[in-house]
Amino acid sequence: MQVGNLRKIIASSVLVAFLAACSSTGETTDATASTQAAQAAVEAQALAEAEAMAEAQATAEAEAQATAEAEAKAAAEAIVEAQEEAASQAQAQAAKAAADAADVAQQVASEAAAVAAQKQQQAQDTAQALAHIIYFDFDQSTIKAEFRTALNGHAAYLSQNPSASIVLEGHADERGTREYNIALGERRGNAVSRYLVVQGVSIDAIEVVSFGEERPVNAGHDSASWSENRRVEIRYINY
Repeated sequence: MQVGNLRKIIASSVLVAFLAACSSTGETTDATASTQAAQAAVEAQALAEAEAMAEAQATAEAEAQATAEAEAKAAAEAIVEAQEEAASQAQAQAAKAAADAADVAQQVASEAAAVAAQKQQQAQDTAQALAHIIYFDFDQSTIKAEFRTALNGHAAYLSQNPSASIVLEGHADERGTREYNIALGERRGNAVSRYLVVQGVSIDAIEVVSFGEERPVNAGHDSASWSENRRVEIRYINY
């Protein structure tokens, strides 16, 4: 209620009291009428003050409620903002952790690949450094003890590298018939093949061919020349 309304109420109350006093039947005097009018004015003023106080209290409560609602809204918005910030930070941290893990995995894979390639190259170098010619005694296909170390090295490489394969070329010296020497060269190649298979090499990685006396490495006709021609040559198809 506005202050102007309160004043109107007070004035109306005083007027009512005054008229009541004036319409008295004569039993009251002018002094009594004045007293009653003053009393009515006081009561009207007290009523107006009470109503003004109630209105002020209601206004204060409304303002307090509005302030509380505003504060609650601000607090809720702050909480939502904090949650969104926390979620954003968590997402960023998760993304960074995933990226770091991917980098580490890629680095480990690269290092492992480099180590594997290095080992592969070392094994290949070792295989290439091994003796690739196995020599035999006259008319024999028995593997000599001195060549077993080299054959063991070839067997180890072939077992560890399934993609590698070899051709065993059997040879003989010029003594004997052509047919006999072809068969002798094949027996020598098969002897080397059996040895490698026993050491763990897949038979599918081995091919045996015989050239007999047709491809001598030494064209001489003496014992020294013949000893060089009685052989099996190990040729890798791929490393």
